Amino acid sequence: MSVQQRARLRHQSEISGLPLEGGTLQWLVDRDLGALHVMAYRLTLDPGSAISHVHRAEEVLYVLEGSGEARVEGVTHRVGPGQAIFIPEGAEHTCVNTSAQLLTLVGAMAPPIDLDEIHPAMPRPDLSELTSASVSESGVAPRMMDEREVTPTLMGERSFRVLVSPDVGSRQMTQFTGVIPTGRAPLHAHPHEEAVYILAGTGRLWIEDEPVGDLR
Repeated sequence: MSVQQRARLRHQSEISGLPLEGGTLQWLVDRDLGALHVMAYRLTLDPGSAISHVHRAEEVLYVLEGSGEARVEGVTHRVGPGQAIFIPEGAEHTCVNTSAQLLTLVGAMAPPIDLDEIHPAMPRPDLSELTSASVSESGVAPRMMDEREVTPTLMGERSFRVLVSPDVGSRQMTQFTGVIPTGRAPLHAHPHEEAVYILAGTGRLWIEDEPVGDLR
């Protein structure tokens, strides 16, 4: 199977939402789409609601709209649009919508896990089989980044802001936001999978010099 055959596009309007207590979850990228090393989702929380869990995977979050709190291992961070949170594997975390509007986030987890591996944070499950040490033992701590405070990396007319990387302790993922001006960006390749969520604008995805579909 070629790379082009494995490249897939999904629009969130085409994805059924999984009802949660106080919110809705949409899986954007998962094993059903062909991903082997990462899974991505969109989460919407109703005003006054919260979701709390722990799992054997790293997780990165990015706030699209609304405001609230991210509570990770007992530390509370106020979050709003343009802010990202890195959550190490095995760290208890809670997302809380403290506003009167919807809180919407996009996130990714690596490596992929099954839904039955996402446990309520209390009581804490046995995580003794984690591939890495616990948060306190490894020194890997949760981090929050604000893209407005990150210096952009320029690549020609394109610009990128790296929010999560090995520099903040991530071993599985890199998260960034990017701006591509009108026109076709140069072809590139890398040895890892990539999940892309379009924040604004429209475009077209090309794989191996062939158009795959429209981005919107």
